[in-house]
Amino acid sequence: MQVIIPSRLNFGDIIGIVAPSHPFPKDKNSDYYQHFLKGKNELLEMGFRIKESKNLKAVEWWRAGTPKERADDINSMFQDPEVKAIIAHDGGNDCITVLELLDYKLIKNNPKPFIGFSNITNLHSAFFTKSHLVGFHMGLLTYELGWVWNYLQPQDKGEGKDYFKKVLVKSEPLGLIQPITQWSSWKTGIAEGFLFGGNLSMLDSLVGTPYFPKVTDLKGALFFWELDNSHSYRIERVLTHLKYIGLFDVISGMIIGKLIDIKKTSHGNLEEPSLKEIVLHNLKDYDFPILADVDFGHKTVQIPMPLGISAKLDSDKLRLEFLESAVK
Repeated sequence: MQVIIPSRLNFGDIIGIVAPSHPFPKDKNSDYYQHFLKGKNELLEMGFRIKESKNLKAVEWWRAGTPKERADDINSMFQDPEVKAIIAHDGGNDCITVLELLDYKLIKNNPKPFIGFSNITNLHSAFFTKSHLVGFHMGLLTYELGWVWNYLQPQDKGEGKDYFKKVLVKSEPLGLIQPITQWSSWKTGIAEGFLFGGNLSMLDSLVGTPYFPKVTDLKGALFFWELDNSHSYRIERVLTHLKYIGLFDVISGMIIGKLIDIKKTSHGNLEEPSLKEIVLHNLKDYDFPILADVDFGHKTVQIPMPLGISAKLDSDKLRLEFLESAVK
């Protein structure tokens, strides 16, 4: 698959803000609203301008407006020539309902960085599959820039912020990614391929739909994933499902983010395996390398993981290298 790489941003360019899933914080006295404001201020301090979507503050049930309102905002931001990139205000649990309403031809003809992670994995996978667009798996406006960045150590925040800017404005490959925290090798080896992945649960929910690539299109991929606020059994269940569809027969390597908030499954005195044990047990029949504890996921500093670009990992040396740029 030939991926479409969008144009790089210049400082002063406009980044559009949309709410594809979780609703906008209405209470201006809430911490959540303050996180939204802080996220906007972070973009402004980086040198970008911002533009809010028409339906940003819409609400229906537990989501940010109807599926059509949210899809209309996304389509409009891609169509708007003033907007050079788009960022999701937050994740949530309802992104999947907009996928059938998006104009993938419009998106393909107006490629732009679309920024977010977690529930936004639905959009990244759909854009990659239907429009062949590179996906920008990185910090959400309110959650990451407005909240997580607020409690990180200053050095960690600075490095995360630097990566955030570089991946959007630098048309040369980022090259060797320097770990911000400690990474781990779970299975030895070296692999090279294109990045594909996101939130493990979201990816699993898309399998078998038009918004998830054919397994044959993922041949040679470096499959990356993260998960949050789930029980440990879900990791085994999803990995088993992905094994059954043949994904692990075609990928060349795996990159796992920070698994910070995974709850134990076992009851009483039953043994609870470690997360590493769960992963290695389910992948014991495969010899691709696994690099783990990499700096992406929930409640942690993020390095961008651009879907579709070529990368190389060496799990023995704890190295991850981006071989091409996510923008041109």
